[in-house]
Amino acid sequence: MSDRLVQLRLLVPALCGVLLLRAAHLQLVRGAAYLRLAEQNRLRLVPEQAPRGLIVDRRGATLATNRTAFRVAIVPQETADVGAILARLGMLLRRRPDLLERTFLKERSLAFVPAVIVPDVPKETALLIEEDRAGLPGVLVKPEAARHYPHGSSAAHLLGHLSQPMAEELPLLKRYGVRPKELVGRAGLEQLLDAALRGRSGGLMVEVNHRGRQVRLLGRRSPDAGARVTLTIDAPLQSLVEQLLGAQPGACVVLDPRTGAVLAMASLPSFDPGVFVGPEPQAAAQLLDDPRSPLMNRAAVGVYQPGSIVKLITAVAALEHRLITLQTTVTCTGSITIGDRTFHCWNRDGHGPMTLTDAIMQSCNVYFMSIGLRLGADRLREALEHAGVAQKSGWPLEEQAGHLPRRRLTQGEVALLAIGQGEILMTALRAALVAAAFANGGWVVQPWVVQAVAGRPVAASRARRRLPWSNESLAAVRGGMREVVRNPLGTGHRAFNPSVALAGKTGTAQTHVPDRTHGWFIGFCPVDEPRVAMAIVTEYGGSGGDLPAEVARAVCEYVSVSDA
Repeated sequence: MSDRLVQLRLLVPALCGVLLLRAAHLQLVRGAAYLRLAEQNRLRLVPEQAPRGLIVDRRGATLATNRTAFRVAIVPQETADVGAILARLGMLLRRRPDLLERTFLKERSLAFVPAVIVPDVPKETALLIEEDRAGLPGVLVKPEAARHYPHGSSAAHLLGHLSQPMAEELPLLKRYGVRPKELVGRAGLEQLLDAALRGRSGGLMVEVNHRGRQVRLLGRRSPDAGARVTLTIDAPLQSLVEQLLGAQPGACVVLDPRTGAVLAMASLPSFDPGVFVGPEPQAAAQLLDDPRSPLMNRAAVGVYQPGSIVKLITAVAALEHRLITLQTTVTCTGSITIGDRTFHCWNRDGHGPMTLTDAIMQSCNVYFMSIGLRLGADRLREALEHAGVAQKSGWPLEEQAGHLPRRRLTQGEVALLAIGQGEILMTALRAALVAAAFANGGWVVQPWVVQAVAGRPVAASRARRRLPWSNESLAAVRGGMREVVRNPLGTGHRAFNPSVALAGKTGTAQTHVPDRTHGWFIGFCPVDEPRVAMAIVTEYGGSGGDLPAEVARAVCEYVSVSDA
């Protein structure tokens, strides 16, 4: 018994010593860390998202802004009978209580943090809920800023859209201040400039007890609104082009040939970016499943056979290699035989003797196939590469490169390549840059669209590349382009307006669908001092001398009036 007492007397001081050492370690060594943990458990930040920055056009017209959305939320700690509250709300909101409960359980986090059960209700419904506040303890109607696109689907592919981050993205996005369920840019400029547009979130700092219930409010930090972004886009011109294309799938790019500033970029069919932040998620799902691919930017991502617009490049290459002059004549009989194949002109009866100007004006296939054969595959491909047909342009948003054949070509394939058929693809954006090069004297400019962020001008890339083509050759081709529109026999005469001098080239490209062609028009105006260059393509839209030419005429008419 005495041995046990002795052992106990020795054990008790040893245990006390261990406890003292542990207490000293916790207090002195780990004290600061545990204090931080205690503070984190005691303090909670209730985030308040900053209003997203505005996006405006070159004249300050609003393209993307914010509207007040009324969100219905429930504060769990202030609601004793959630079922009864949801039943009452269901009648006011005209929604099933079980669906509201499912949303509440999904959105609920901390006891004092409002759980949003309906993200957006009409103002009239919000007023009804406010009037019934006495019977709805714990229910809040929170007015918050929600993204709004006042022009609907106009310029949607440029602007992009927003959505909540996915779970796997959050670890990375948290480094940039993004919180769960906070909307982030998903495409277009909303994504490219997300950091500037998002601003800095604020919120409330509250103290909570051990049950997670709010004890008191300690402070508030106001959110900082996102930056205002100014674009080079001309909103009325953008809307005009979209209205003219109507239901016709296709694309149009209008830019300043001197600087590369994009004035309009239309892609049809389009979509309303607001559906991605709206209360009906099925609307966004329908866009993703739409076989017409409305989310694809046909102007910069869609690649098409260019058809006869390539004849301009074939012509300038032949002039540069001194294979033809303005007086060189090729007789079109309606077809040309190469080897054992016969290739037809679009005019089966033939055009007769054709000079370069005549051939451009009437888009004679026989003429350009003939001079394409004189050029040969290597020199023709070199000219197309100089023009950047298969290259990306440096556009800051999503862009697809075109295509040129790299393999050895037969004579027939060379002839087809010279008129924009066969293994050649290009985008409307690149076609507009080709038109700009003929307008500005042989410079390939880089397209850009962001003019200023938060009032500070953006140093847009002024990268320009001089084409190895003489002014004389360019002038000769421009003369033919002028006749395409001015002369009644020109394929683009529907673009003619006696008040606006427009130069252009039509194209009608064959497709894999029999008797259905893509229609092209590229050009610039005014001819003497070009202020705009453009490219219009219509998918299976028939001839480039029809709707594309009409769009080009309307663009030049708008520019002549707006600059007057």
